[in-house]
Amino acid sequence: MFEPSLPDTWRMGENGKRTVQVNVKMSGEDYDLLRKAADKLWPDAILSNSGLLLGLARLSAKDILAKKPKRPVKQSSKSNDES
Repeated sequence: MFEPSLPDTWRMGENGKRTVQVNVKMSGEDYDLLRKAADKLWPDAILSNSGLLLGLARLSAKDILAKKPKRPVKQSSKSNDES
């Protein structure tokens, strides 16, 4: 069996293997917004569509998890129609 001779840093380790597939459909406007954000963060990087989405999603997830949770806003029992 042919085994390519790549440096160990090029291979994904056992724990680094991506095993979940996600398919996404989005508008052209949404994609353009994400592409602009990626270009601002990584100006000279060559990113695949999946790399772009994964990179931005991971950054956003880390930001969200680092924030202190806000207390939930209680909904008023009165309807807004009563004015």
